[in-house]
Amino acid sequence: MVSFKVYYEANIANVEALKNEIINLLRQNSRRKPNLEPGGPIYKWFTNNLMKWLTGPDDPHPWRLGRTAFGGPDHQEGAEAAGPEDIIGLEPHEYKEGEPEWMKKPGVMDFNETGNWPKLDHIMDYFNSLSDREREKIVKKPYEQVEKEVAAWDEKLASAEISDTRLKEGKDYEVIGKDGDFTWVKLKSRAAYECEGEGMGHCVAGYEIKGENSIISLWDKKGNPHVTIEIAHFPGLSDMAGAPPDAPDDLDEIVQIKGKQNEPPVGKYKDVTARFVKKWLDGAEFNDEAKHIRDLDPSRVVRDDGKGIGMFRHEGGDGAWHWHFEDTDLWDKINEIDVIPVQSQRLQDIKKRMFDDPAAGLLVDADVNLSHGYFDEIPEEIANIRGISDGSLYLNNNRLTSLKNSPNDVEGSVHAAFNDLETLEGGPEIVEGDFKVDNNNLKNLKGLPKYISGDLHINDNPLESLEGAQDTIVDGTVFVGGWPIDDARGQPDATKIMAPEFMERGNIIDAFKRIGKGLPEGDLFAGKYEKTPGEVQYVPKYVRTYPPPAHPRPRYRL
Repeated sequence: MVSFKVYYEANIANVEALKNEIINLLRQNSRRKPNLEPGGPIYKWFTNNLMKWLTGPDDPHPWRLGRTAFGGPDHQEGAEAAGPEDIIGLEPHEYKEGEPEWMKKPGVMDFNETGNWPKLDHIMDYFNSLSDREREKIVKKPYEQVEKEVAAWDEKLASAEISDTRLKEGKDYEVIGKDGDFTWVKLKSRAAYECEGEGMGHCVAGYEIKGENSIISLWDKKGNPHVTIEIAHFPGLSDMAGAPPDAPDDLDEIVQIKGKQNEPPVGKYKDVTARFVKKWLDGAEFNDEAKHIRDLDPSRVVRDDGKGIGMFRHEGGDGAWHWHFEDTDLWDKINEIDVIPVQSQRLQDIKKRMFDDPAAGLLVDADVNLSHGYFDEIPEEIANIRGISDGSLYLNNNRLTSLKNSPNDVEGSVHAAFNDLETLEGGPEIVEGDFKVDNNNLKNLKGLPKYISGDLHINDNPLESLEGAQDTIVDGTVFVGGWPIDDARGQPDATKIMAPEFMERGNIIDAFKRIGKGLPEGDLFAGKYEKTPGEVQYVPKYVRTYPPPAHPRPRYRL
């Protein structure tokens, strides 16, 4: 058991939440990976060694930006290790009355329940590749040492030659489908698992062959693997004698979809994989008479890795995330019983607060909240609203590709992060608060509001230019960044150093009509972002510079 006393004075205030998240990660992975039981060396390393590294004091574990992430393609001997901010999501801690005094210190952060979980999953794979004797020794190894060992293991896997063992159909694998020049096979033997691991550069070779669980592989014409899918089978109780009416049926879950080196499938392999998974999902049985999501009981779900093949997530009746494609019978049913009703309720609430202002036109009093609603566009029902009075516009965590139909004037902030925005055109012209469009797919800033009285968050977008910013005034700070840091070579300010030329500080300032009222520095957030020089702030991945907006009520599952 990890003692809170060990981490009493740390860089992370809510350390117990982080510890619980890591324990949950171990528990979830134990369904398909061996040696993760409580008390074992892997469990001890994650709950002790990793926790100490993530939460340790500033001196041994400085909160630097841009240190080389483990196992990256450009990892070099002597390059500095990844920082905690490269692995877990962090945001500035807001001190509350009654908390310990150390939580007032600059740099104290909160874990925001997000993180680079595939990286930690990969460390589990490395540990399971070790012999029992070597695995026992990991409890004495600090994170930095393990990071180097994982990088060396990755290089070994990547350079390993595929075994010339000839697999035999029927004995070692079973053909389950064709897609053009590609073949989907189900692996059946230890030899097949070992060939898959060698060819893909991951640790499926160490997996146990369990009952009706399946490892599916995508082979090209030469028999080389390109994608590995793991399907876990959970037998139900409904067919057993004396089973109650609500006993669960059998359930199959896709729990991993991996390309080479545990990365998502790429290029044509991604498309082939998406078609396979969609067809597999179309074969699911579910309760077509269900009136509520909890009664749907699908026989097949995608539990993990759906994002890598273009899926989106929704919370199932079991309280867990499931990944979906738009055009499936299962999603059509979920849309009918769980999405459309919530969207209608949101719109009705907004309509009740609309009023005509003789001077301004149609307005809405207080917040307009469409967040977490699976909207793929802002509804036309609110397209004629001229402005929001005494409130903010919440559009975050949807599936929006544009801001078309937005109000023209928002007296509060605009929250539109975590969508699929490709353009800002059609959005507000005046925002009397912050404008938050981070974590989207923006390539330029066309359609940016003319005036933003607060901060502008455009980090974690694949920006190719700042076109569209030339007529915009931002009274606060512009937050940029989110570039990959795998090849940062240990630079202490690598997020800034790696910025493309148009995203250098001076070029950003010149691209806007004005930023920060011309002030050289300003107060931002407690701790790390409290006093930031200049009008531009560079932010690494997995670091939030503002608390997530409150979830709407009634809470909608996302």
